[in-house]
Amino acid sequence: MPLYMMAQQSEVISLNEGWQFTQTNNCEAGDDHLPSAIEWYDASVPGSVQLDLIRHGILPDPFYGTNESKVQWVEEEDWDFKKTFTVTAAQLEYDEALICFDGLDTHADVFLNGSRILRSENMFVGHRVLVRNMLTEGENELYIRFYSPIEMMMPARASFGYDYPAGNDHREEKLSVYNRKAPYHFGWDWGIRIVQMGIWKPVSMLFFKDALIEDYYVKQHAVTAQLAKIENQIEVSSVSDEPFRATLSVEYNTGGGNSRTEQQEVVITKGMNRFSLPLEIADPLLWMPVDWGEQHLYDFTARLMADEKVIAEKKVRTGLRSIRHITEEDEHGRSFYFEVNGIPIFAKGSNYIPGEIFTSQQDDAFYKKIFDHISGANMNMVRVWGGGIYENEAFYREADERGILVWQDFIFGCTPYPSDDTFL
Repeated sequence: MPLYMMAQQSEVISLNEGWQFTQTNNCEAGDDHLPSAIEWYDASVPGSVQLDLIRHGILPDPFYGTNESKVQWVEEEDWDFKKTFTVTAAQLEYDEALICFDGLDTHADVFLNGSRILRSENMFVGHRVLVRNMLTEGENELYIRFYSPIEMMMPARASFGYDYPAGNDHREEKLSVYNRKAPYHFGWDWGIRIVQMGIWKPVSMLFFKDALIEDYYVKQHAVTAQLAKIENQIEVSSVSDEPFRATLSVEYNTGGGNSRTEQQEVVITKGMNRFSLPLEIADPLLWMPVDWGEQHLYDFTARLMADEKVIAEKKVRTGLRSIRHITEEDEHGRSFYFEVNGIPIFAKGSNYIPGEIFTSQQDDAFYKKIFDHISGANMNMVRVWGGGIYENEAFYREADERGILVWQDFIFGCTPYPSDDTFL
């Protein structure tokens, strides 16, 4: 999920605080007449149901003794989350409001002021919904129902009539393959089974006028020591009913405190607008793996301006490099190695699994410590294992800054997966 930058035409508020949760007990999501027997508990966001139940003393420490078996009932229940937040009259003056759920784990319906705004079925996919016309001045309510991943996947298993060989799934019914959810949640040979649910990534709301930069990717077409050919791929989403002229620019540092700016005039229409802004950097400072050279990083800033005002901007920090995976026939068979900026690199590394069972406990300090160990062991590559998660942005930032190559798996682990249209 992109991070939206503060600009003259926008305002961001965090919606991480003030959440409460409860076991559903057959309540209808969004119903104001909840049974009085329900007790609501404070929830931590980002977090998970199980972690909050442990914090409130309702679940025992699952890592102690044989307590793992005492926490399994949670995965078979539905759970409700709610929070209220305040919207001011000034915020309602913006043209639009975008609510951003960076990660919901996993099967959930989300309601704003009683109306459903989205359904989640994949913990790895963020959600963004325009909600300006649903907000009211003063108090507003978010309500989320998380459905048991076990109950949600039972019909999928029954429809196949056989089990996939998911040997690491600790339950007799092998359900992990039917979820777009971290496979290790269902148990592994190195960790306990805790099939988590909850708001596992941040929640925020962006108020903006006219348009925002939805996505920005610095694509490197060709990089050598003499020349880097770059394509800035920028997606601009507009809510303005009328087309308007704007200037789209990209500013980037060239070293020594200097910077350059490339720009083009564009016309923004309502909906999604996709632009390409090419540029060339002569004699670029290249990024190299640790012990093979320096880790030069370039800061790119994309800006959208109209009437001499910055409407939106987004920043990207990346290294300029050419990476090739080489597999060629030779006298020994077939080679298999990586080449960075034309230099064959001997890879020294390890397989990285989630550092904590509850990944919301992994903050920036945690990642710094992890990469202290990686650097201390003289590694230059780490594989992000497919049975875990797509890691936090802080993980990849540390890798860039320390010269560590990342071998990124897609999140599928150690078993065949369904290939029917419903799953795909």
